[in-house]
Amino acid sequence: MKSLTKSALVPLVLLWLAVHAALLAVFLTVKFLLTKTAFLILLLMAGAVFVFTRLRASPRKLFHSPVI
Repeated sequence: MKSLTKSALVPLVLLWLAVHAALLAVFLTVKFLLTKTAFLILLLMAGAVFVFTRLRASPRKLFHSPVI
């Protein structure tokens, strides 16, 4: 009877471990993906703010064609 109980529980325990490992992988993937994405967006926004505040475009001269 002991071997029958062991043989019935081993697949259930392995299935339980597999399900929890898959859920953990999904949660960690979402966590780190969102963290990297948020950091990248913050870095890009900081770069855009720097570019728009520090760099100024030089005024362009408009060349008009002579009127005939």
